[in-house]
Amino acid sequence: MVNTSRFLVLCLVGFLYGCNSGISDKNLTFITPSESVTLMQDGKSNLLGIKTVKFVDSRQVWDFDKSHIKGSTNIPFGWLRLLSGELDDVTTIIVYGETYNDYVSIAMSKELISLGFTDVRTLRGGFRGWCDADEPIETPE
Repeated sequence: MVNTSRFLVLCLVGFLYGCNSGISDKNLTFITPSESVTLMQDGKSNLLGIKTVKFVDSRQVWDFDKSHIKGSTNIPFGWLRLLSGELDDVTTIIVYGETYNDYVSIAMSKELISLGFTDVRTLRGGFRGWCDADEPIETPE
């Protein structure tokens, strides 16, 4: 009975949050690893003329510490509201998780959009797709 009640409350909260946010999959912009590399090379400028494109790894710290996209920042989804200020000067944010259609990276992309970030993209294939494309990663030495 308790588990059923918790489930119903969680469903109601999820439903209300989803309805109020107005953010759906239609708001997402997906980007391939090769498009990401081009975007990083070309860059985009903010109001000060500083080119800022940033990869954000939505995975847990222990996964990030094993290996990650070179130059990325780790912000686990549960920490996003607390750490989103680190992205205030970033023009384009590319979010990635572990795999293709990673629900955590999709949720993080939607949350970033709801927080007011205007150019949020989700890496198609996630970290595995990046590795499959033979793009550079960082691993502990």
